[in-house]
Order: sequence, then structure tokens, then C-alpha cells
Amino acid sequence: MEKQMANWRIGTLFRRRLSRFWSEQWKVWRTALDWTVWVYFILPLLWIGGGTYVDLWHHPADWLVKLPLWTGERLPLVVIFVGRLRTFTEEADVLFLLQKQSWGRGLLRRGAVYTALMLLVLTALVYVLLFPFFLAVHHFPASAIIAMVLYTWMWAMIGAMGRNIIEARFIGFRKWAMKTAAMLLLAATYLIPMIVLGTSPLDLLVPILAGAVAAVLLLRLKLRARDAFESDVQQEQLARLASTQLLLRNVIRRKPRVKLSRPILLRRSNRIFKKFDGETILGEMIIKAFIRRLPLVRTWLIFIFLSAAAVLLSPGVIKPFVAVALMLLLSSWVISHWRGMTAEPYFKQFRWTDAALRDSAKRVRFWLVVPAAALFGLIDGMQTYGPGGFVAIVPGVLIWLLICNLVSSTMLLRTERKEEEA
Repeated sequence: MEKQMANWRIGTLFRRRLSRFWSEQWKVWRTALDWTVWVYFILPLLWIGGGTYVDLWHHPADWLVKLPLWTGERLPLVVIFVGRLRTFTEEADVLFLLQKQSWGRGLLRRGAVYTALMLLVLTALVYVLLFPFFLAVHHFPASAIIAMVLYTWMWAMIGAMGRNIIEARFIGFRKWAMKTAAMLLLAATYLIPMIVLGTSPLDLLVPILAGAVAAVLLLRLKLRARDAFESDVQQEQLARLASTQLLLRNVIRRKPRVKLSRPILLRRSNRIFKKFDGETILGEMIIKAFIRRLPLVRTWLIFIFLSAAAVLLSPGVIKPFVAVALMLLLSSWVISHWRGMTAEPYFKQFRWTDAALRDSAKRVRFWLVVPAAALFGLIDGMQTYGPGGFVAIVPGVLIWLLICNLVSSTMLLRTERKEEEA
């Protein structure tokens, strides 16, 4: 056993894992790219795309000429945002690589070199596709293109290692927030030097050197990081299965994940109303269920804001009528939510009286529409009377209370008749 281990080197282990990775990727793509796909899709696409590329090089289209220069300078941001540090870590490494730290660091260094080479190829490919824009239209010198490639490559390495470190150190909302902040910071630090300094080699020399120093520091930070093994294993599994997930994303039906999370509002089951009769308890439960469901609240807010804009833009004579119509429209949606909730098995197991159902619907309608009524009254009053129109909130609420008392009984009576006929 010791003799076999002596024949192993970290370079040998890395080469075996690298060759196995590409062998797996080839097997995956070979199942999808048969001769029919090559003949009918890939080869015609390459023929048409290559001809279009050559034509744009010799005869740039009008739309390409009219594009501003900053369009081409920002497209390479894609490389910076998609880069992923490859560590080639596997679950079985916990048995020996964590004990031989020199092997773990050696594997990580080789993974970083492999990542750098792949990002360099991807960066060069992006700029090759942009050659008609930079060379044929804007006549950039070759030295400027090389400087931009190196500059983008450095920032792609920074992004890949930074995302890897964030994945290992943060979880949940903090990880999302840190990744978003890192993405914005990368975009800002990448674009500002090109805008302020320029794109010539001398202009980008200092940013390239600064990016190289930052990449080396991030690599040293990654080499010294602890408790990153599980994160590296998960990210490697995602990298190995990326092609499979891409090909099978519309084939396999995914079971919906049951995600349990505490609501943002009303996290505790405290009472909203003081009464303990049936209609109050039922209305309170339905209102709580509405407020705790973020998609419903989002739709509710969007409708109110759009309706407020409609009231704001309406002529003064018809403002009250527009407000009343929008309140009735919102109340019909609220009533549909009430019907759906009362049809749930949990609510149907209780024997609610007709009066309790009717009064609970009235309560739900009033409290979920009254904010819109107050906002409409405020808009109408402020536009008509100026700052003193703030008190128009009270008439708006009173008008909605009157409408709620007059209309709800008729709508619910129609619902009860439909249920009896069914």
C-alpha cells in the first residue's frame, strides 16, 4: 500500500480527475449530438453564422456601425459574471486530502491554473466574436485588443475566486446579498478604469497589475481558508452536472420542493380583532393568511399603485367614479380570495353559519380594500384642495364603508345561489 501511495503524485491525481471530467462531458454531449443534429442543426448554423461573421467583418451592417462604443466594452462582463473556480475536490477526499494539506493545496493551485486557462480561452472567444465591432468599425489596434483581453481575464479570475469564497463563508440571504454586492463591485471596478483612463495598453497597465495582485491575494486567501471543503465539493458537483442539467432541464419533471419559511408580517398568531364570535375569527384567519402570503401582497400593492396612478391622471369630474370602480374591482379579487380560503378543507371542517360567512366576507373586504380607499381619497383631496385635502381620507373611507354595506350582501347572495344550484 505504501509503495502504491509513493507512486502517486498530486499532479497525477489532478490529471486523472481532469481527464475523467472531460470524458464525462464528452459522453453526456455525445448522447445529444448525434449525426442528425450535426447535419440538420449544427453544421448549417456554423455555415450561416460563419458567413454572417465574415460579411460583418468586410461589410459592417448599419446597426453595427450605429452601436455606441460602450456596448462592446460592456459585453465582456458576461465572462466576469459566469467564471467559476474549479478545485476538483471530491467527497472521498475527506479521507486523506484533509490530512495531507500539501496535497489539498497542490490540487487547488492546479485547479486555479486550469480555471485561469479556461477563462482566458473564453475571454479570447468573446473578443474574437467582437472583432468586427472593434476592428472593422472602430479600428482598434491589436495592442488595445490584447490589453482589453488581459484586463477582462484578470477581473474574471477575481470574480471566480471571490464567488467561491463567498459560497463557502455565507449562507441564505447573506450569501445572496454578498454575491450581489460583489457583482456590482466587480462591474464598477471593471468599467470605471476603461471609461476614465481609456483602453490603450498604457492606460490599462496599472489596472491589469492591480487585478493580478488582487487575484493572487484572493488565491492565497482561498489556500488558507478553513471549513471550505463541503462548499468546494458542492460546487464541483454542480460543475460536473452542468451539462446534464442543461440537456435535461425540460425532460425531467421536478417535484415541487416544500419550503418552510416564516412570514415577514404577522409571524406570531396574535389576535387582530377583540371579538370572539364566528365571523370575526373566520375573517381574522383569512386576513392573516392573505397578509402572510407575499405573492398576494405583491399583487395587492401593484394593483393599488396602478389604480392610484389611474385616479391621479383622471379628470377631476370623474375621479370619484373611477375610484369607486377601482375599489369594486379590487373587492371582487378579495372576495375571490375569501371564496378560495373558505373552500379549503381546514375551513370546511367547521360548521359556519350563513351569517358568519356573510359577515366574515364583509370584514375581509372592508379591511383589505380600505387602504386603497384612503389613498384614493388622499389623491383626490390633495389635487382639489392642496395640502388641506389630507382630510379627504375620511370621506374616502366612509364612502367605501357605505359601498361595502350595500354591495357585499348582493354579491354573496349570488354566490350562495350558485352553490345551491351546484
